[in-house]
Parts: sequence; C-alpha cells; structure tokens
Amino acid sequence: MKRILTTLVLLPVFIIIVVSKEIYYFALLTLTGAVLAELEYFKIVERMGVKVFKTVSMLWTLSFLCVALWPQSLQLEILISAGFLLFVITCLFSKMSPKEIFESVAMTLLGVFYIGFFLAYFIALKSQGDERGKDLLLLLTFTVWAGDTMAYVVGSAIGKHKLAPKISPRKSWEGAAANVLISVITAYISSLTFIQRIDLKDALILGILISIVGQLGDLFESVLKRAANIKDSSNILPGHGGILDRIDSLVLTAPILYYYHQVVLK
Repeated sequence: MKRILTTLVLLPVFIIIVVSKEIYYFALLTLTGAVLAELEYFKIVERMGVKVFKTVSMLWTLSFLCVALWPQSLQLEILISAGFLLFVITCLFSKMSPKEIFESVAMTLLGVFYIGFFLAYFIALKSQGDERGKDLLLLLTFTVWAGDTMAYVVGSAIGKHKLAPKISPRKSWEGAAANVLISVITAYISSLTFIQRIDLKDALILGILISIVGQLGDLFESVLKRAANIKDSSNILPGHGGILDRIDSLVLTAPILYYYHQVVLK
C-alpha cells in the first residue's frame, strides 16, 4: 500500500515538472535527486568501511549538472580538470593512510561519475527543446518503469531461472525477458501517441537498448548494496526505498537515449 500511495503522489508531480516548458524546475528536481542520491551513496560506501571525500564529491557532482544546464558557458573539460586537481589536493592533505586514500579515491570517483555525470544527461535530454525534451524524458522513464514493474510481476509469478544469484537472488531470466518485451511495447505505444518524429524501427531499437542497459544499472546498484549488506539505499520513499533504488535503472539509460537521439534521430 505504501508503494502505491508514494507512486500516486510523486508520479503526477514528476510528469508536471517534465512537461513544463521551464527547464529550471526540472533542473532543480534533478539537482535535488543528485544530492540525495550522493548522500545515500556515502552511507553505502561507509557501510563497506571506506571513507569518501564528501565535499569534493558533492561539488564535482553538482558541477556536471551545471555543465548540462549551461553548456555554452561552462566547459566539461575545464570542470573535470579543476575537480580532479581539487581532488588531488584533498588527498595529499588527508590524514588517512596511503591504502585508505586509494580506497577513498576509487569509491569517490565512482560516486561522482555514477551519479553526477550520468544524471547530467537528464538535463541534457530536457534541453533538446520544449516538446522534444519532454517526449524523450517520458519515453525513457515510462519504458524503464514499465519494464521494471513487469520484470517484478513475471519474476515473482513464474521466475525459476536465476539471472544473477550472487548479486540479486530474486531476479530471473523470465523477469528479464518480460522486461525487454514490455519495454519494446511501451516504446512502440509511445511512438504512436506522444513521441514526436520517432518511427517504429527506432522505437523498437530504443525499447531493447533501454531495457537491457536499465537492467544492467539495476544489477550494478545491487552489487553496491550487497557489498554493504543492505536491502535499500535508504527509506526516504515509503515502499520504494531510496532515491538510488528508483534511479538505478535510469542513470545508465539516459546517455544511451541522448546519444541515440544525437546520432540517429536528430
């Protein structure tokens, strides 16, 4: 019941912000999600016994979102270089042992790019124009969420062949196949309704790509949670877990859709 109520409250808000012509509302939503996801990531990593350079990580994460929001004013190469320099200085003045520093460097960089760099593609998608940006974001989120839901339903009902038992014991090949199928159907329906200038072939290709990459993203977050021996990244969303639990299938699919649009659809 909590899961349903949370969805009924948050889904309309999300759709309203996505369809709004004002990009700054969506940017604020993405920024808020990135901050909360980073905080959850910090807790996961700390549960593994590894410290994270939190200030540098958060600043670097937000800088990626700023680049996507103002691509004409900020250059990605400059912010990556400046962020890495600040990162090096922070490491050199750290009181941790060399082994602890390198563990922290690895996990901090992972968090920055896993959350900050990939979430910036959501803003980049929204920046494709009022109608186009809205359509791309709705295509992405509806396809991913429909696939996740169907994978859960089918996997719970008839899933017998484990997909990745050491990572996520509940996931099955039957659920994964159902995810691909419903994702293709959702993308196809989208191409017939609200998606502009996307033909059937592209909708089918995107449905397959988004489904497969989304499931890989879900499994990747499962690796992190299993390493930290936790079930959910947090309990901020009743019935759904944390922000990372909700966006794990989205963060890797956003760049896939963005570059497919830039190369094939644009």
